[in-house]
Amino acid sequence: MAKKAAVNKSQAIRDALQAHPDKSPKDIAEILVGQGLKVNAQYVSTIKSNARVKARRIVRRGTVAKGSMGPMAAALAFIRAAGGLTQAKQILGTIEEIQAAL
Repeated sequence: MAKKAAVNKSQAIRDALQAHPDKSPKDIAEILVGQGLKVNAQYVSTIKSNARVKARRIVRRGTVAKGSMGPMAAALAFIRAAGGLTQAKQILGTIEEIQAAL
């Protein structure tokens, strides 16, 4: 007898949560049971909670991690605010002159 194709329940729950963000875990469980998966509301709630925790960790690490794009993003924002690279260089030159005078 051939094996059934394995279904990743957690991924199915994440997909359903993304497709129906306004639904409760109970509603998501009912949708998935209708699709033939054996899940309950508690399991859906656990997957939803774990996804939120993981997202917070990623955000927290990204803001303090070495090599993050934070300084690069700030530099690009400065260049855009200055009106271009040439103007940004002029502003930095002026700042260096002021610093040397102090």
